[in-house]
Amino acid sequence: MLPRIVRSPVLLLGILAFACLSARTSRGQSPATSAKVGDMAREESPLVVTLKTDRSSYKLGDKITIRVLLTNRSESPLYLYAALDWGESASLSLWVKDAVSGKDVPEEFIADALPPPPTSKDAFIKLLPDHIYGVVLVSNPADLNIREKGIYELTAEYHSPVPSSMSFGLPIWGREKGSVSSNTVKITVGE
Repeated sequence: MLPRIVRSPVLLLGILAFACLSARTSRGQSPATSAKVGDMAREESPLVVTLKTDRSSYKLGDKITIRVLLTNRSESPLYLYAALDWGESASLSLWVKDAVSGKDVPEEFIADALPPPPTSKDAFIKLLPDHIYGVVLVSNPADLNIREKGIYELTAEYHSPVPSSMSFGLPIWGREKGSVSSNTVKITVGE
């Protein structure tokens, strides 16, 4: 004899549906917030990093204008350390790769601005939902160690230089959240 609760097909379906949803969320995944990367599922970042260049083709002596834009895709404000400087100790890194060989272009000079620790809430910017905050870098190919003609791939990364413990009570995007990579932009460099 089946228990009374299992005799109702509608109630049984409801219990099974609840059990399936509970099992899915207990593993930290939900269809709306997870993305499949290789064999690993990861939560999509509310912070999106976009890399843009002013053109797709340059000569070795040209200036390249690179824009890095940070977009808040969440429904809540994000607080970011306002100083967007270049380097592993700062907020932004730029990576260059030879698109044909797939090899990284080694850096001769490694930019690494060490930002001062925040002294107040004023060191952070409030990035509202669907708002953009960014920085422009004007460089020449040689500064990026591009010394030969070819096709290159540029990628930027945002990483907060400030740990969450230095937030002054704000819900900041802290160092603990790791790096967020941008899209990849291909440029052609000729003579």
